[in-house]
Amino acid sequence: MVLKRWLTAFAATALLAACSSSDDGPRHAELQPITTTVEGRIEWQTRVGQGIEGHYSKLRPVVQDDTIFVADRHGAVVALNAANGRQLWRADFGGRRGILNRWFRGEPARLSGLAVAGSMLFVGSENGKVMALNSDNGELIWEQKVPGEVLSAPTVGDGRVVVHLGSGYVVALAARTGEIQWRHEDDVSLLSLRGTSRPAIASGGVMYGSATGKVVVLIAQTGQMAWEERIATPTGSTELERIVDADGSPLIVGGTMYLSAQNGELAALDLRTGEVLWKRDYAAWRSPVQVQNRIVIVDQESYLVAVDRNNGLEQWRNNDLYLRSVTEPVNVGSYLIAADRFGYLHWFNRNDGQLVGRLSLNDDPVRAAPVVAGDRIIVQDAAGRVYAISQRER
Repeated sequence: MVLKRWLTAFAATALLAACSSSDDGPRHAELQPITTTVEGRIEWQTRVGQGIEGHYSKLRPVVQDDTIFVADRHGAVVALNAANGRQLWRADFGGRRGILNRWFRGEPARLSGLAVAGSMLFVGSENGKVMALNSDNGELIWEQKVPGEVLSAPTVGDGRVVVHLGSGYVVALAARTGEIQWRHEDDVSLLSLRGTSRPAIASGGVMYGSATGKVVVLIAQTGQMAWEERIATPTGSTELERIVDADGSPLIVGGTMYLSAQNGELAALDLRTGEVLWKRDYAAWRSPVQVQNRIVIVDQESYLVAVDRNNGLEQWRNNDLYLRSVTEPVNVGSYLIAADRFGYLHWFNRNDGQLVGRLSLNDDPVRAAPVVAGDRIIVQDAAGRVYAISQRER
């Protein structure tokens, strides 16, 4: 049996950069003065459990209508009113119940990702479980064991829930019952970033990036492979340099799929045939984001780069946040908004990439991208704090 060794993505990025810099050189960029044109304001904040407690996790809030669903790694799942942050319901899946939980927390549920669709909220766990809850009250509908850790959020579509596991399996379950419909086993890498690509479901296919640097498309009905294409090839003299995880979620725009890989390239591929339309030398393990006619990525050095989605030609880049472990940005109005591992939220002008605003939340890292709820930006930090932030022009 092969022992798989995991590296957290932010640690791998820091190590790779440290190897290429002088011993007394900076390990990350310090914030510099900016011309502020937009200001963020915290409208409300609350706390859900203990967050991810120092672990690397892609756990992130999800939004449906006027409700925000959040979780902590230990096992709390909470629904919040988006307008004021008040708790609508809470469900607990880890540790002991009642007053004993204050002193003896017990075994954590190791929750790793949420997805909501209509009346159902789906929850993944590193303990190898997928659960479905009633999104109106938090009651458990079903629970299913799967053959590996669920390291990214489930994906819901076409009446099924698909999870990509740390063991290399991609598993599809019936959304209503949790019954396993099919499973596909993929190759795993001996040394890998701790994480998996969240699948996308579109045009009758299930798409994801692999730990071996490939883009894979499966037939959604059966799990059979339709095609695969390599976007990163292991090279280099060290194990770190040979890491080629494509851990982002594929971005589907019309008939084109976009994805990038650690130590690899950003690629645009024909969704139907797998034909490579273009590749560009932007190595990144985070998910690409569409911003009008551009694709924006955060590369493995935390540079924010925008390219033309039709040909991959660079439109602008921002190098101001080097090695600050910047999240994927979210597009709000004229701005892109991303967070970093030092507890800052950053606003970029989406037309030229210039930094035009920032807000200090706390000293705890933000590991997952912000989400949008109406006119608010929702951020969850590693300590479990949840913030609702508004923005206004100066």
